[in-house]
Amino acid sequence: MRFLFALIAACTFAISPALADDGGFYVGAGVGQASVEIDIGLGVSDFDGSDTGFKVLGGYKFGKYVGLELEYIDGGEADDSWRQEAVPVSRASTSFSEEVRVEIGFTGWNASVLGAFPIGDRFDVFAKIGAIMWDADFAAEYLVDGSVVDRERASDDGTDFSWGVGGSWYFLENFGARIEYQDFDIEDADTSLISASVLWMF
Repeated sequence: MRFLFALIAACTFAISPALADDGGFYVGAGVGQASVEIDIGLGVSDFDGSDTGFKVLGGYKFGKYVGLELEYIDGGEADDSWRQEAVPVSRASTSFSEEVRVEIGFTGWNASVLGAFPIGDRFDVFAKIGAIMWDADFAAEYLVDGSVVDRERASDDGTDFSWGVGGSWYFLENFGARIEYQDFDIEDADTSLISASVLWMF
């Protein structure tokens, strides 16, 4: 699997002008909003955070309809927090506030098979399915009255299913733009990226 990803990545830097009309190599870069949602349960509010994400990509299209694509995705650092006021147990006790802050970040290499449907000469819509090899970092802080009293950190990695849908507009012979929604099944998190990218076709 790793050899296949490396092969696709290497191919994106080849030049093949003869295939530019109906297929060939392309590279691109994009930026957007990455979101992470986790159903925690146990009476605790769900984690729901987002941050600016970006990606760089390369691929090869076999004609107008089918292609392979490799992306490096950085989902930024999504964060969320929970806060409550503690009730005094007696009149002699004073109230205080408790807060938990959580930050989750992920990166990954995403390899996909892409299917496109042209609409005229300059537009297409597409869908893709594949797998993402991801790394995720988790950080949590417990605060009392605004002061940090405990910190926890953890990390994890794995490979999971991914899919995406979007549309492309080719405004020049070798340049285009893309709007896309992607979803990644990373462990128990619902992770997504909405992005706008520019493309350069060889």
